[in-house]
Amino acid sequence: MEKKLIVPLAALSILGLANVANAASIREDGCCETPQAACHREECDCFYCLGPDQVNPPVRPKTCNGDIGITIAGFYWNAHQDGMEYAIEDSVLVDDGSTSDILRLNNLVKAHYETPDFKWDFGFKAGLTYVGCHDGWDFGLLWTWYRGKSGSTIQALDDHNSTLIPLWSAFSSETGLITYATEIEENWAVQLQLFDIELGREFWTSKYLSLRPHVGLRIAFIDQEFNLVHRGGSWSDEGSNSDAFNGFVDLDNDYRGVGIRAGLDSVWHIGCGWGLFGNFATSIVYGRFKVDHDEWNRKATDPHSKIKILETQESFHASRAMLDLVLGVQWSTMFCDCCYGFTMQLGWEHHVFFDQNQMWRVVRIGDTSACETGETPKTNSTGENVFQQRRGDLDTQGWTLTLKFEF
Repeated sequence: MEKKLIVPLAALSILGLANVANAASIREDGCCETPQAACHREECDCFYCLGPDQVNPPVRPKTCNGDIGITIAGFYWNAHQDGMEYAIEDSVLVDDGSTSDILRLNNLVKAHYETPDFKWDFGFKAGLTYVGCHDGWDFGLLWTWYRGKSGSTIQALDDHNSTLIPLWSAFSSETGLITYATEIEENWAVQLQLFDIELGREFWTSKYLSLRPHVGLRIAFIDQEFNLVHRGGSWSDEGSNSDAFNGFVDLDNDYRGVGIRAGLDSVWHIGCGWGLFGNFATSIVYGRFKVDHDEWNRKATDPHSKIKILETQESFHASRAMLDLVLGVQWSTMFCDCCYGFTMQLGWEHHVFFDQNQMWRVVRIGDTSACETGETPKTNSTGENVFQQRRGDLDTQGWTLTLKFEF
């Protein structure tokens, strides 16, 4: 009976000694007696912490009992999207609206495509991170908000001997010939919201290089609006007795999705808190596209009556790839007896959102004269619509200033 009690009593004794030893290593303020990292001092009073004697020691937490990090960033980005050509400027002048002049537009002479004038604009990021004592793992959320836009007006001036051929209009004039304009106004806007949920771990691979692999989720909201206004040319029905109209095209391209995201962040430490950083991440997001396309003509004078030309809607689910890249310089420091940390980064970011342009181009061809067929002016329906989906990638790039405070 006594022998049977020896093994349980021995096990309890070992467990008790382990608990006593663990308690002895904890101070009253909750911090470990043994420092998490062995720091090496430099001449400029900076330190490089290699961590405990183990494989790939963690960089964080830097402070006692874990870190809470608050991230605030402001950026100045520019957005582009493929497939947004909205007109051809042809070096052929349609002077009096005669049939021979208009048919000359079938020949493109020193012609070039007109694309939106994409603008630079500001945006911001805000994030919250927690780093626990479990092997330096971190968990956080980062919100990115940006609104990009373009806006311009092009004119075909007589002294330039040019004419504008629209690429997004299903309208065919009363004459039934090639559709053209003398002025086109474009406005495009994209509103981008990204929510990145990350689980990562930053660790030392050498005295001067740290890496942080991470995995998580991305929630994406990408809303686009593209508006065109056509004036003159076919819309004024030169050579006829009809009233002048303005042509409006309104397209919406919205995407909502969620998917997996993974990447690798790196910091190449130079010294005295300075370093270079380079990060990349890729995502596969599954979501829903909603695409609306409306076109109408509005009378240029009172009572501004409206004639519907086209109205279509499309909705479908699809997966889309996204790529995030950033390269820059950073400075970081600890203060108040290493209870607080501060990091400042300035970098160039580039983001690619593949196949985001799902808008349809609809162009009318093969019409005959509405006067001959007895059609109501401005509603020529003798030809056919040609549908084309010019898919393209959306990208953003620019400078980002990031501030991070840890405590």
